[in-house]
Amino acid sequence: MNTSKSTLYKKLKSLTGLNTSSFIRNVRLKAACRIMEEKGVSIRVSELAYAVGFNDPKYFSSCFKKEFGMLPTEYLDRFIPGEEQS
Repeated sequence: MNTSKSTLYKKLKSLTGLNTSSFIRNVRLKAACRIMEEKGVSIRVSELAYAVGFNDPKYFSSCFKKEFGMLPTEYLDRFIPGEEQS
């Protein structure tokens, strides 16, 4: 791309309104939603967290709640058809 890190970070901020870490976290959380829609209740929250690049399932759940206003388990219960998660 032949551009400096700082220029790339500034461009990302101007396009998305998010800093780099927030942008990446947002992408990961949206990927988690897609995976939940595909796998349904058959995936555990800890597996999901690791699958999208979080090292700590509790931190993942905290970020998910901050972004979407509900925990991943609540998202599954509300939006994903199937049995209740155990």
